[in-house]
Amino acid sequence: MKRFLLIAACATGLMSCSTKQECSIEGRWVLEGFDNTLYEFTDSLRYTIYSTTGSFGTIADAIPNPHSWVMDGDTIDIDLNFGNHLRAYPVFDCDCNVLELVTDSWTISHRKEGTSADDCQ
Repeated sequence: MKRFLLIAACATGLMSCSTKQECSIEGRWVLEGFDNTLYEFTDSLRYTIYSTTGSFGTIADAIPNPHSWVMDGDTIDIDLNFGNHLRAYPVFDCDCNVLELVTDSWTISHRKEGTSADDCQ
């Protein structure tokens, strides 16, 4: 009986551990350091929306010609047009409220619209 209780306690402990949260690139992301720029990722397009008031409009307010994007394994590939591509490894932090696109040369940081860096400390 003790063995059963020990096994049950261990199984309960293992099941209560939080699993890695699935984060999604789809959504609205403010570019860190450029609080007037928001990227909205839909299922296949990245729209760029600018703001002069601190409040962002909808896709209807985005600049023309959104960029297509796909996930290629664990890498995002954003077609920037004219043969230019941004290929980066997406890294999420802060309960999926921070997105970093990591390349060999640099890291591009974004935060979910409506959140601030202070929310993650």
